[in-house]
Amino acid sequence: MIYKETLSALNELALKKKTLLEKSKLAFLLSAMLAGGYVAIAVVLVYIIGDPIVQSFPAVTPLVMGLAFGVALLLVIYAGSDLFTGSVLYYTVSTLNKKTTIKDTVANWAWTYGGNFLGALIIAYLIYLAGIFQGISENHYLFYMAEKKMTGDAMELFFKGIFCNWLVCLAIWTPMRLKNEMAKLFVVFVIIFAFFASGYEHSIANMGLFHLALLHNPGIETISLAGYFANMIPVTLGNIIGGSVFVGMVYHFISKKSELEEHSQHLQGKEKEAA
Repeated sequence: MIYKETLSALNELALKKKTLLEKSKLAFLLSAMLAGGYVAIAVVLVYIIGDPIVQSFPAVTPLVMGLAFGVALLLVIYAGSDLFTGSVLYYTVSTLNKKTTIKDTVANWAWTYGGNFLGALIIAYLIYLAGIFQGISENHYLFYMAEKKMTGDAMELFFKGIFCNWLVCLAIWTPMRLKNEMAKLFVVFVIIFAFFASGYEHSIANMGLFHLALLHNPGIETISLAGYFANMIPVTLGNIIGGSVFVGMVYHFISKKSELEEHSQHLQGKEKEAA
């Protein structure tokens, strides 16, 4: 069956996450908080690098920032933690394969999303206390991007969310089909670069950005809690569709069709032998 090994690995990951959540909700929450924190750390790096570059070399800003954000997914995958956008893929596949239930999926997504939120908030507050962005002006690239995202069109944000998690989940899916560790690292960097440099919307990355912007806001009215939710709702829904439909469901469907075809060919072979 085509993709059998990859889909089985995703099933196993979902079951391990389910077991952890059932045995210790605190341990699972901490794992999700780590992922939110790792992404927030990458966001800090992105905007520390991004502001001087956008002032002097605006054309290369997406390139540099896209490469910098690759740190986030590398930490999530290789250090170990639970990221909401990745769990969308795991639990879509495992639930379609009847290894987990819809109830399991909702519980996992809720705890993961909540943990990611807390992790991003804590890191943003620690960065605030550290004074990394102390004294930045209203023209800083961090505020520019936060304002742009918070005032974006809801439909556009939704579709940017779809494309984002389509690529993020491919950055999880593709390395699972490779053997060489260096090839895996390269693939993750390239795909994450593609999503970030293209301007797509990642709900957890936006948490990190928005928390930083709100904590450091010098008085920009459009950077607000209302703007926070105006972005997060359509982006989160888009992320769910991107990861579940365009990666999880599609590869599950292809795999099942391949399995049926193989079974049909096997039966035809037996009929010929009997004849």
